[in-house]
Amino acid sequence: MTSTVDLGAHASLSYTRYIITLSTGFQIILFRLPTLNSTVLSEAGTRNSISGWTYYAMESVCPHAGGPMADSHVDLEDSGYVASCPWHAYDFDLRTGKSSFGVKACVFPVVVREVLITVEVPGDGVTLVSIEGVSEVVEFKHDSKVKETALEMELGEDATMCEWEQTLNAMTIGAGMASPPDEPPREALQAVKPWEMPNPGRGGTLKSRINMLHALANVEQWAIDLALDICVRFAAFRTCPPSGSSDQPQPLPRTFFYDWLRVANDEAKHFSLLRARLEAMGSHFGALPVHHGLWESARLTSEDLRARISIIALVHEARGLDINPLTIAKFRTAKDLDSVGVLEIIHRDEVTHVTTGHRWLSWICEQEGTQPMGVFRGYVMKYFRGAVKGPFNAEARAEAGMDACYYTDLAGGPARGHVVAGG
Repeated sequence: MTSTVDLGAHASLSYTRYIITLSTGFQIILFRLPTLNSTVLSEAGTRNSISGWTYYAMESVCPHAGGPMADSHVDLEDSGYVASCPWHAYDFDLRTGKSSFGVKACVFPVVVREVLITVEVPGDGVTLVSIEGVSEVVEFKHDSKVKETALEMELGEDATMCEWEQTLNAMTIGAGMASPPDEPPREALQAVKPWEMPNPGRGGTLKSRINMLHALANVEQWAIDLALDICVRFAAFRTCPPSGSSDQPQPLPRTFFYDWLRVANDEAKHFSLLRARLEAMGSHFGALPVHHGLWESARLTSEDLRARISIIALVHEARGLDINPLTIAKFRTAKDLDSVGVLEIIHRDEVTHVTTGHRWLSWICEQEGTQPMGVFRGYVMKYFRGAVKGPFNAEARAEAGMDACYYTDLAGGPARGHVVAGG
């Protein structure tokens, strides 16, 4: 049994999303988005569009880990809208609720009756308690709010990758028009081997905490380059269909590049926060030695996207999920709460970065008829040095899609030094 809940006239709704509270205490999110050619009718065959706007309704919490879908990022993917949870980047089709991660969110039919917007919800006699506008800011891969002239603008040779990504007339992805450097340049930095880095201590002194933040800033700076490198170096990647299959090799979807550009943006934010924190503590980035350990892993995996994702995102970045809470505890004990705030931002974002790596390795494996866990473990044994050691933050790793079967009793070749955490 269902109830039809009146949400108000279309003309009275101006926000891109609303929190709808029902008489049952249940909350849903109403999305109001620019109409696409493919969204004249909803999945249920009902009309959910009016005057150039289309309405969708979805449960208010992410079914993965309870993230607030009111704060989700809304993207355009495969001719439909997708809402991504702000906590771990789990994506959900607003039409079906389906996610590329295998979970599903509840969606509810929205019906436009003349000018009145209504939603069908389970239960008898359910009524509207409140409707609260949340945000007018929506992140589109192809921004439907931008004027058509902007979408079709001509971009010159000096246009950035992000500018190209936001246009509909962009160059064909994978055109092979650019080559990344063998190693991004670093100026005025004293480079040493990872195992030659000084011991940062336990965070009990200012000097020790500066050392720890400086080491992390170095990792974050390399992580910016790694996220951009994966977009350029593997732009022409094609999947390898299973032997005997009639499937054709598939290029990377546009979403792949969007996801890694978003990671690059996060890493740049992290580096800026850490650099500012170092300066506030009386130091600066470059005051201490740095290492190129992360880029050495990138060099080893430069010929294979599956290996790159496995080693960089699912070993190095995942190790950051293990180390970050321990580092945060040290700074909290030292009552350095400003640094704690920075480190907590970094930790939350890094869960989504591991999620991104897991998502795209899983996508490639799905196209190729292979199992992500087995592929990952094989590449670790081939390209990684030493054992993948704990202690593991099993909860954070699981949130990112990696259960214990991925990393238990796993080791690569002969070790030298330590695993670089984060990225």
